[in-house]
Amino acid sequence: MGRLRDLIKTFLGSILKRFGIIQLTKEQTEEYLKPYVLKVSPATRIVLPSVQNETNSAALVFTPTKAITHPGYVWNVTPSSQKTTQLPYGGILTDTRVLCTDFERYHLLKNFLTRRKRIQTVQDILIAPWSHLLDGISFGGYYDFVILVAAKLCRIREALPEAVFAQAVLAYPLFKTAYEQEYLALLGFEKERILDSTVYEVHFKQCILANSGHWFYPNPADIFALKKQVESKLNLQRTESNRIYISRSGRRKVANENALITLLKKFNFTVVEDKPRSVAEQAAIYKNASFILGPHGASFTNIIWCEPGTHLFELFAADMVVDHFRYLSQLMDMHYSAYYHGIKMGNSRISLEEDVFVSIADLDLSLRTLFNQG
Repeated sequence: MGRLRDLIKTFLGSILKRFGIIQLTKEQTEEYLKPYVLKVSPATRIVLPSVQNETNSAALVFTPTKAITHPGYVWNVTPSSQKTTQLPYGGILTDTRVLCTDFERYHLLKNFLTRRKRIQTVQDILIAPWSHLLDGISFGGYYDFVILVAAKLCRIREALPEAVFAQAVLAYPLFKTAYEQEYLALLGFEKERILDSTVYEVHFKQCILANSGHWFYPNPADIFALKKQVESKLNLQRTESNRIYISRSGRRKVANENALITLLKKFNFTVVEDKPRSVAEQAAIYKNASFILGPHGASFTNIIWCEPGTHLFELFAADMVVDHFRYLSQLMDMHYSAYYHGIKMGNSRISLEEDVFVSIADLDLSLRTLFNQG
């Protein structure tokens, strides 16, 4: 798959060159933007300890890992050319160069194939935080928005004088979700300052850009900036200490969930059903949790609201074991456990969508040990 995408990217790159357009790599983009650097959050190196499989103490879910984040940049670009504009999927085209501030994707060409005529608008200051097609698979979910857009906007806000931030217009391909609207309001963006770049073609005098770093290991400065800004608006306070089970109704749900819930009730867990909730409601649920258990999913992005010492117990499908919530747990000074049984449910050809099976006996033994109820 990787080789196929490389071939596609090479092919599309050659087509763009015929039109005199050059897609810069991330490295080339950062070099091009050096004169415009406004702020840099340094890269960090965090050692993540090994994590044993709760079904088998002799087996590891994760080996020790060096989580290396990328520097977090904010740039204030004043274009020298009239041929500078924002593309439909949020990126910036200046002269013949397409800047790459996020992740290199082979669908770049779609920016130039769209036939939709956009509404042209000229703004003094544009904040352009995101530059990708939202395909609903690789990008477009709750984790992507919170970590790659909202947290980045907090970095940008901290870098800008308040008067500049208050004047700026925000434009990118909107996720079109309720949580997006709520987060943007919490971060200080009124509706009239938010534009969808797939609808509006924005020209500008100044453009504020920022980069995405490692998808799994976001820069700690971004996470703490987001936590600070949102919690101050919501006035979050911990008033309870709950054990909660986060249920999933879509992909990666627990196949034998009824039996699991019966077990969890013995340990005084509250079931958090998978249904729409406001950002404030989600934050309060996690703020008031002392122990969180559930299948891997975007809801765990909310552990950034947890108190230090909270325990996250993550359940994985056989072929879907990733460590971004292990990393966030470490940042938040939380305890972390992981479990996978190894049985492949076979309900999907895509590992990302595979359901999770848990052994009730395994979980019973593990929880009794964790809660000292042996």
